[in-house]
Amino acid sequence: MSVGVVKVGLLGLGTVGGGVIKTIRSQQEKLSSRLGKRIEIVKALVRDSEKERAVHLDRSVLTTDFEDVLKSDVDIVVEVMGGVDPTYDYVRALIEKGCHVVTANKELLAKRGTELVDLANQHQVHLAYEASVAGGIPILSVLRQFLRTNDISGIRGILNGTTNFILTKMETEQLSYQEVLKQAQELGYAEADPRSDVEGFDAMYKLYILAQLVYGECLPLAEVNRKGIADLTAGQIRIASELGYRIKLIAQANQSEEGIRLSVEPTMLPTGHPLAQIHDAFNAVQLSGNIVGDLLFTGRGAGELPTASAVVEDLAYLLTQPFTPHPTWKESDVLRVTEQLATAQSLCYLEGSAPAATPDRVLHFLRLAGVEVHKLKVQFDLGGVLRAGLITTGLRDEHEELLRSDFGLQVRCFPLLGTAE
Repeated sequence: MSVGVVKVGLLGLGTVGGGVIKTIRSQQEKLSSRLGKRIEIVKALVRDSEKERAVHLDRSVLTTDFEDVLKSDVDIVVEVMGGVDPTYDYVRALIEKGCHVVTANKELLAKRGTELVDLANQHQVHLAYEASVAGGIPILSVLRQFLRTNDISGIRGILNGTTNFILTKMETEQLSYQEVLKQAQELGYAEADPRSDVEGFDAMYKLYILAQLVYGECLPLAEVNRKGIADLTAGQIRIASELGYRIKLIAQANQSEEGIRLSVEPTMLPTGHPLAQIHDAFNAVQLSGNIVGDLLFTGRGAGELPTASAVVEDLAYLLTQPFTPHPTWKESDVLRVTEQLATAQSLCYLEGSAPAATPDRVLHFLRLAGVEVHKLKVQFDLGGVLRAGLITTGLRDEHEELLRSDFGLQVRCFPLLGTAE
């Protein structure tokens, strides 16, 4: 590397890219004293070089042509432009040139990470991605250290701040999903097109990266059980609360004798559960180790400075560490546990106004079907609409279908994580 200065290229100069520059500038003295070199942004790839930005860079640094970055004498490139195309081609070209890469791009890693890790090993360059999962929470660094002594049987967490903000507001202010989504967009938590967040894709990409790091393999993305929050209603959230539960979008990865199972879905947690205490746009990751037991890490999972902090920490780390091969990523054909276990509990929410949909008739049907009902909460609106929440064991897909077809009910079932008092 150049004597006295580390030359850094930047792909993307949006919110996170601006935060990276602000962080480097504000911490330049500390970074220089620890690294023995100054960090200098020498090239920044942008879509529009004429655009007004919150951070100032000399016009000679800005370029709209990736070839300018590739041909420059950068030592490290920070990729914060997002997406897969053309980002993958850019990152691949930089690695093949022998350039270290720091990325915050969880979608790129989840979709093309196996190839990029192999490529980085071939060219003996660092591929650092702490900022791709849970923003400012240094969970990947913790896992690399933690895995030296502990076997991790499970990971679970709230990995998307936007959906957590929406669910918090729906519960505390008793608002509809659409009302809170509008608030989230106005505050900058949600994009104009919020599908990646609210349909669970963002959390799924992060879970994929965690599973690769912990287990050395992961199911293909298409095999992950993924459900979002866009169809949740205030009635479901209210009746869950009356039963002693709170709905969170929980990402989980577990390894057992049957194989690896990954899921991202709205899940019922007892209100006393540690993850149920995570509110607004905060993230949290809970690990289960065979020696240390359960650990919980929480913090801001997104935003300009939390994500930028993780990027710059990666940058500083790789400048002080010699290259060591990255553990290989691979996609596994390990058998999934796809069928709900007979012993698994769930909260079943029922809503409808058909004459057959009385609590007594529903309970009678479930008893005959061998479904155990542990707890029941019933509400009736003035229009004669039945809303009921049932904590059940042994409820299967065929039972749900019969509740719809024979009783005229809307049915939504949620897995339970723990039992309410």
